[in-house]
Amino acid sequence: MQYCGDAAVRTRLLEAAEPVLSGLADQMGGLEGGLLLADREANIVRRWVADPALRSLLDRINSDVGFNVGEDSIGTNGVGTVIESGTAVQISGPEHLALALSRFTCVGVPVLHPVTRRLEGIITLSCRAEAGNPLLTPLMTSTARDIERRLLDQASVRERRLLDAYVFATSAWRGPVAVVGRDLLIAGPQVTELLGDVDQATLWEYVRSAAVGSRDVPGGFAPERFGIVRCKPVENERAVIGAVVEFDLERRGPRERSGAGAAPVASAAIPLAMPGRSTALAATVSRTTRLVVNGAPIVVVGEPGVGKYTLATAALTAAGVADDRRAIVDAAESAVDPAALVEALGSALDGDPSALLIRHLEAAGPEAAAAAAAFLERRSVDPGLPQVIATLTPADPYGDPVSPGLRRLVDTLGASMVTVPPLRERREDIGEAAAARLTALRGPSATIAPAALRTLMRAPWPGNLRQLDGVVRAAVERAPAKEIRLEDLPQELQVHATRRDLSAIEELEYRAIVDALARHGGNKQAAAQAVGLSRSTLYRKLRAYRIDADRQYF
Repeated sequence: MQYCGDAAVRTRLLEAAEPVLSGLADQMGGLEGGLLLADREANIVRRWVADPALRSLLDRINSDVGFNVGEDSIGTNGVGTVIESGTAVQISGPEHLALALSRFTCVGVPVLHPVTRRLEGIITLSCRAEAGNPLLTPLMTSTARDIERRLLDQASVRERRLLDAYVFATSAWRGPVAVVGRDLLIAGPQVTELLGDVDQATLWEYVRSAAVGSRDVPGGFAPERFGIVRCKPVENERAVIGAVVEFDLERRGPRERSGAGAAPVASAAIPLAMPGRSTALAATVSRTTRLVVNGAPIVVVGEPGVGKYTLATAALTAAGVADDRRAIVDAAESAVDPAALVEALGSALDGDPSALLIRHLEAAGPEAAAAAAAFLERRSVDPGLPQVIATLTPADPYGDPVSPGLRRLVDTLGASMVTVPPLRERREDIGEAAAARLTALRGPSATIAPAALRTLMRAPWPGNLRQLDGVVRAAVERAPAKEIRLEDLPQELQVHATRRDLSAIEELEYRAIVDALARHGGNKQAAAQAVGLSRSTLYRKLRAYRIDADRQYF
C-alpha cells in the first residue's frame, strides 16, 4: 500500500461518520473486527480497532491512516473495489488479489452525499476471514445510511431547498427530472448518464437563463439534444439558487456518433422504467444497459416481482431494438412438454428477430433445458443467434441462481449474470416507485401523505415491486381524495407506522429474521433455526419488530 500522508478528508464527512462508527465499534466487541473510513480517493482517514491482535495484523499490511488502498495498487479490497463498482461488496479470504489480504474478510459500503448522490467516502469492516458472515453487509449498509442522514442534517439551507424541490418534482412532474444549481446536480441515473459529458457551468448558465425567461443560450449548448421540456426556478430569499428541469427522453435529438454506422455507445440512457436513485439500482441499470447496448447476452436474475422483465425490455429500448424486432418466448408455457420449448424457440427465431427474450427460464425442466441448449448450439453455427436476454427467478435466492439443470443452457448462451436487488435492500427507491405508480394511476397531482410514505418505506415487501404496485392500486380505489393517507393502506402494512427507528445492530437482526422468514415461506420453526434463535425468542422478536409472518411471507 502506498503512503500518501494524512488525508485531508472533508470535515463534514468526518463529523458525520465519527459518532456513528465509534458507536458501532463499541457494539462490536466480540466480533474481533475493525472499522475504516476512507475518502473518495481510497485514502484511509480514520480507523477504529479495539482488538490488539487484529490491530497488529492490520498494521502489518499498512491498513492504517494515511495509506491508499485503491484497487489499482493492491487489487480487490473493501475500499477500492467499492469505488470501482459503485456498490457494497463483501470480499473474503482468497477473493482478495493480494496474498497479504487473504486472511481477512472485508465488507465495504459507499457513503453518498444525500443531496447530490455523489460518492463522499467508504466505510469498511475488516475481520478475520473465518468470521465473515453475509449479514455483515446489511449491517454496514444500514450504518452508511445513518451517516448519510447525519450529512443531510448538516446540509446547508440552500442544499436542503434544492433537495426539497427535487423530491417534490419527482412525484408531481410527469417526466424524469433534475435539479441544477451553480455547483450541484441532483438527478436519477438516466438523467445523470444523459448529462454526463456536459460542462456543469454551461448547464447552469442555460438553466438559470431559461428559468427566468431569458432566450439566451450559452454557446455550444443544444437543449433539444437532451429533450429539455421546461425549467422552473428554485428561489431562496428572493434569489434564484437553482432550477428544476424536466426531460422528455423520447423527444431528445440524435446522439453524436463517431461516424456513419457506428456501434451504439455504452452510455445510452435507459428509459424511465425502474424508478429510484439508490446506488444498488443505478449500478444494476448501468451494467444492464451497457451489456445490452453492446450486444452481449445476459440473464437478469432476481426475486419474484423485482422488475426483471421491465429492466430487460427497457434496456432493449435503450439499445434501439424496436418492439417488432423482438421475439419473446415464455418458458413457463412450455414447462409440461420438453419439446414445446424447442418448438417455441424455433418458431421465434424463424422470424429473424434482432433480440430473443426468454422469460421465466427457471420454469424449464432439466429435459427441456437440455433440449433447448442442444438446439441453440446448432442454431448458433448456422444461421446464427440474435442477442439473447433471459429472466430467471432462483429457487433459492441465497444459493447459486443457476440450478444444475439449467447450467448447460446458460453456458450455451454465454450470458453474463445481472442481479436486480430486492426492494428491501434499496428502501430509498420505495418512495419514488410508489409515486411513479400513483402518478400513472391518478395523474401528477396525486400525492402520498408523509405518514403513509414512512409506512411504505418501513415495510419488508417480500413481493417487491409487484406487491407495491398492488398496494398502491388498492389504496387508489379506497382513497376518495387525491392524497393516499395511512388509513388507505392495508391493515397488515399499517403496523409499520408506529415501529420505532432501529439501531444498526437491531436493523441487522430485523433483516436476518425477515430474510429467514422469506426464505422458508413463513415457517417460523425453520426461520428460528436458520438465525440461531429458539422459537420463543423468535416470537418475542416478531412482536417487538411488528413482523406478521403469516400475512407477509406465505
